Amino acid sequence: MFAANGSMLARSMSEIASKIDSYVVAASADGRVLACAALEEFSPSLAEVSSVAVARSQHGKGLGTQVVLGVERLARARDIEELFAMSLTDNFFLSMGYDTTTVSRYPEKLARYEKMKADGIDVVTKRCFRKKLAATWSVPELVVAELKRRIAS
Repeated sequence: MFAANGSMLARSMSEIASKIDSYVVAASADGRVLACAALEEFSPSLAEVSSVAVARSQHGKGLGTQVVLGVERLARARDIEELFAMSLTDNFFLSMGYDTTTVSRYPEKLARYEKMKADGIDVVTKRCFRKKLAATWSVPELVVAELKRRIAS
């Protein structure tokens, strides 16, 4: 669905299978995928939060936040110091402590875009966000606020 409308790059089953240990997935009790995100490593210290998707029926339930937090934990476990993400919207990554930046900071990503364009793939212009990972993890304010709201209900 997201690849079909151009908001996400299409991935083949073999591409996903070869990098399955870099995906974080939220699933229903019956095994239906509700949300996902992936860690795409560019160097030992730099990676992209990619393939973030949430089923339309699950929007607003915090699953996108949870899978991105899972990717951040995976990045820390792999000693990655900086993450970046490309998005069509601002609020999601800004609410998770990412700062706006320019994709020109990441020549590796630009080179990948050029290769895709040369292969005839239409690349949608997206905004770029970055986050330096701290050595220790703490719950983002967005998640703390949601937990407090649920406890009060």
